[in-house]
Amino acid sequence: MKLGPIADWGLNIDKKTVPVNTQNFETNKKGIFAVGDICTYPGKLRLILSGFHEAALASVECFKRARPNEKYKFQFTTSSKEIQERLGVTKKKND
Repeated sequence: MKLGPIADWGLNIDKKTVPVNTQNFETNKKGIFAVGDICTYPGKLRLILSGFHEAALASVECFKRARPNEKYKFQFTTSSKEIQERLGVTKKKND
């Protein structure tokens, strides 16, 4: 894996991977997150499924920081009419 420019960002790098806090996948640099093959932590499984899980946790933290006065609203695409409307799966009531 080639790290490119991030190799110069001052991140803790261990064998071309970046250790993260598994609560929110933040690196040693505040506001920089790592998910997928680039990140490492005890028990890490290099599976695409793990990357999706890591990204979900990191995105919740990003939302909280970007919108500290808003409550995070967790929704499932399979049951949220609001999300399904955004995706065009279901029509809005007025359409």
